[in-house]
Amino acid sequence: MSALSRPALRWTALTLLWALVGTVLWLTAVQAFLVALNPFCHLQRPGVSHLAIVKVEPNPDSQLTDYVTVRRGEDEEVLNMAKSEAYDLRHEDEAWIMGAWYEDGLRPTHFRFSLLRILLEYPSVLLLPAALGLWRVRRARQVAEAEPPPPVRRTFTDDFHLKAQRFAKGTPAEEPPLEPPPGPPAG
Repeated sequence: MSALSRPALRWTALTLLWALVGTVLWLTAVQAFLVALNPFCHLQRPGVSHLAIVKVEPNPDSQLTDYVTVRRGEDEEVLNMAKSEAYDLRHEDEAWIMGAWYEDGLRPTHFRFSLLRILLEYPSVLLLPAALGLWRVRRARQVAEAEPPPPVRRTFTDDFHLKAQRFAKGTPAEEPPLEPPPGPPAG
């Protein structure tokens, strides 16, 4: 029997999973709202790349971002990254960089690739584990609410009755058929 078969744990799990779904939907709605209101925003194709860092320069126009020059093959490209993430990068380092799904002049367009950053940029990824959790809670509820099997009925007999059945006369169907007595052959 699983732990989710208990009603208190099942309701706690349901509450947490639906709170997660609500939070993801809220974050997605807020992101869509901010993209819709920003006139300088345009969508870009997100991607993940393993890049070599060439140099990191401060952005004098922004308090949030710095410029990071990277080498992709033979080409050099300037990325707009968060100051906290750009601060950790050094010349000739190699890092996994993830692009955001939209670009505007206010926020970073590229990030260090990490699980937390994926969840912050793409919160809808969390809907898959939430759906799996809701399915498991539903299955646990069905198992817990299923009718128990009927109890096994046991009849106890004492030794006297068992011994008495050994010597009981059988029914006519159980008796062997009688053979005719041997006699003179018919002829």
